[in-house]
Amino acid sequence: MTSDLHLSGPTVTLFGQRDALDEALSDELGRRGCSTHVVTTPMGWLGSVGHAVVRLDTPTGDQALTDLSLRNAPAAHIVAVCENTVGEATSMRLEQLCRQCSQHHDLSLIWHAPLALGLDDAPDGVVPGDLAVTIADEIGHQEAWTSAPSFVSQTFEAHRHRGHG
Repeated sequence: MTSDLHLSGPTVTLFGQRDALDEALSDELGRRGCSTHVVTTPMGWLGSVGHAVVRLDTPTGDQALTDLSLRNAPAAHIVAVCENTVGEATSMRLEQLCRQCSQHHDLSLIWHAPLALGLDDAPDGVVPGDLAVTIADEIGHQEAWTSAPSFVSQTFEAHRHRGHG
């Protein structure tokens, strides 16, 4: 977690579980001048959040976005992230939840393959650092957000970060 008081970027709240992806994301955002605040307990949406990464495949992230969909909160920039192995019914529910939140917020949804847990998994799994760069890029794009709510969904393709075809 970054604690430098001279950071130029926004504070980004990470609703997740403090795993390899959250650590890589904190590091990447810190390099870009952002500070991070990690929430690992399912407590719902925090009203003071202006920029967030919501890990929908964690109880904390799912609860945060569900709570946000039920309340009137100030507009926020949100990058929702989820493994694409959650099943069709869950995928449909999460996408609908994201679309509902995007009626008042700037929301990007990034689907990804399972995370690589070690070097042996790297050829088939997503390297957390590579995904963190894409998430941080998306947060950077949201910096230019006007006031219009929006929704975009994309699939993270790990091979383009490894120089494969």
